[in-house]
Amino acid sequence: MKILVLSCDNYRDTFLPFHHCIEKYWPDHPEVIYKTETIDNPYYKTIKADYLISEWTVGVKEALSQIDDNQILLMMDDCFIRRPVNTSRIKYISQHLTGNIAMFNFEKSWDIWDAPTDVDGFRRRCHGRPFEVSIMCGLWDKEKLMNVLRKDGSPWDVEWYQNNCGYDFLINDGDYIIDWGYQTWIPSGISRGKWCREVVPFFQREGIEIDLTERGIL
Repeated sequence: MKILVLSCDNYRDTFLPFHHCIEKYWPDHPEVIYKTETIDNPYYKTIKADYLISEWTVGVKEALSQIDDNQILLMMDDCFIRRPVNTSRIKYISQHLTGNIAMFNFEKSWDIWDAPTDVDGFRRRCHGRPFEVSIMCGLWDKEKLMNVLRKDGSPWDVEWYQNNCGYDFLINDGDYIIDWGYQTWIPSGISRGKWCREVVPFFQREGIEIDLTERGIL
């Protein structure tokens, strides 16, 4: 398993808080690899893929092609971990990422159409339901992820197209696996290019010192 963090040059101010949080709350994490456009992340290996936002999927596939692992834990650069990661559950689902399953989504199950499965603590997203295909934090089968991203587009296009390729997508029905402050429909981290207000007290508690006024607070 490798962690692929999808970022960009304009979000370089997330590098420090992401690093602080993952090293504190998941010190034995798998290798972290960043995808940016033209700049290096000083903390982790960086793959540069400089494409327009409308070609975002092309850059992601280019990065995936350079990662020698068949399991990819996909994270966004504003996934600031808030408490110790449940590594035993990650190990468990890593062993169950087989067959027709493309992804284990680490969000909490929110749709009444999510169905029971044999995988403890997970439900299956109903095919065709909104956000069945999600680029939120989750563990992917790399080959299946490449197939899902085969149509060029932006990150929003991916969730709009809902290109499920007939795969199954499972979603967390238990406690947080990785708590990055996200609650369904409530913005966390960065939203619309600005810091969400919730990060202000969180950064203060963590002793993370960065200039929030440069980006502004939503």
